[in-house]
Amino acid sequence: MFVYVIRHGQSETNVSHVWTGWRDVMLTDKGVQDAHKAGEYLNNVSFDKVFSSDLTRAYRTAQIALPNYEIEQSKELREINVGTLSGQPHECLTKEERACASLVGYAQYEGESKEDMNERIRTFMKKMELLDYGKIAVFSHAGWLRGMLDIVTGIKQPRNIIHCDNCAISIYEYKNGKWRLWSWINPM
Repeated sequence: MFVYVIRHGQSETNVSHVWTGWRDVMLTDKGVQDAHKAGEYLNNVSFDKVFSSDLTRAYRTAQIALPNYEIEQSKELREINVGTLSGQPHECLTKEERACASLVGYAQYEGESKEDMNERIRTFMKKMELLDYGKIAVFSHAGWLRGMLDIVTGIKQPRNIIHCDNCAISIYEYKNGKWRLWSWINPM
């Protein structure tokens, strides 16, 4: 089985450099264009199932990129919960505090730890393992893409090590009880 994990298009808070987490925000006009470009990239792939985060920026990206598919929404596909940082400018934390949070998460801000988020990702991966499909599309968020990469590779990567554009696409293969990274694409 191949699983295509797609980050949402540019959102309003991506432009304003504001912490978002579980805050529900809309795509920008560029975000809509990003989603169309992702759809062009995915055009020749036939998916057996499409999942999306229940947050509007991911769900709307899925609707635009794959308009002819039924999309199942899941809270398990949400971005990491950043707690009290939601709605605050990125600069409210120092560079060192941001680097620390990218590794351990946001529990110290009444949000979610990185391990709690990774457990959410593992739970969703286990659900996918039980499906008898050839190809699945999953529309989610940068933290989710990076978290799945950490889980599959067994290496906890700092946020600034992995470039993850809006509508980045990571492709994984699940075969014989093992996950492996197939490809990491920043198509924009």
